[in-house]
Amino acid sequence: MLRVVVSCGLAAALCWGQPRAACAEPKPLSQLRSTRYYDLHAGLTGTAFVVVAAHELVTGHHGPGFDLTSFGPDDVVRDNFSEAAAHLSDKLLAVTVVAPVLLQMSQGFDTSVGNASLIYAETHSLNLLLNNTIKLIVRRPRPYTHSKDPRITAFMDRQGSDAYASFYSAHASTAFTSAMAGSLLYAARTDELKARHVVWGFEFLMAGMTAQLRVRAGRHYRTDIWVGTLAGLGTGLLVPTLHGVDVKRVRGSEMATAGSALAVTMLLSEVVDFCSVLDVLHLCALPRDISVPLQDARLSSPSWALLPVPIPGGVGLSLAGQL
Repeated sequence: MLRVVVSCGLAAALCWGQPRAACAEPKPLSQLRSTRYYDLHAGLTGTAFVVVAAHELVTGHHGPGFDLTSFGPDDVVRDNFSEAAAHLSDKLLAVTVVAPVLLQMSQGFDTSVGNASLIYAETHSLNLLLNNTIKLIVRRPRPYTHSKDPRITAFMDRQGSDAYASFYSAHASTAFTSAMAGSLLYAARTDELKARHVVWGFEFLMAGMTAQLRVRAGRHYRTDIWVGTLAGLGTGLLVPTLHGVDVKRVRGSEMATAGSALAVTMLLSEVVDFCSVLDVLHLCALPRDISVPLQDARLSSPSWALLPVPIPGGVGLSLAGQL
């Protein structure tokens, strides 16, 4: 109960930290805020991340909790298992989270990028706090825990308490938090409509693929990613709005682009194996099933680098790594 109160209190404090009526009055990202504003929201963001870390340390070893009632769309994915899909979802999530940060930096380093970065970080901190709290309360066994295959059983034993953290999907909620908040913040800062439409479409496409790959991997049920998607969208809209980001700048065509990208991703994933398609680009090279020993179906941690690069009129950043 205390964790739930802390989570709700964080959202309420967002509004409290603003001047009177600020929650209803749009503010440009270029507007410098008060010292109290920055201290409060930086503190809230840091506190949320610390609480999440503390959750993991204190409750890092737990067994199963509630396994939700049998549900047709969930029951048919209980046999799913793919290390390749799991690793690919990790990489797509990284792209989805980092892309909005790089897009803000591409617009120049000024008050706007500082405000946008703080809002973006706080949005993610709230999302992680809510997700971690619900996971610890529910402790739903992941789909692969129902497998009778001895290799998957051994894999489950190695995962410890993570095997009982299915509801709801952190990958889905984080990806859609990034897609919603990142696209809103980018739209609030630029008038380049073509670029804004591309960002909305790309972010929601990546988020949808990330979420669906978690089902293919056997890490989540469909209800896990559905709830995670709604939680991410809600958090990604709520926090920027409370900070005064002018959401009315977003055009209907931008939302339609985002919705279309998401719908296409969700529908295609039901009939197309993303890993099979992406094998053409060598992006999903691991075995997609358990026909080989699981210990042979591992990838080493990808190597990523964030490097400064010269660009006309200044210096930018380049994100390089192996997918």
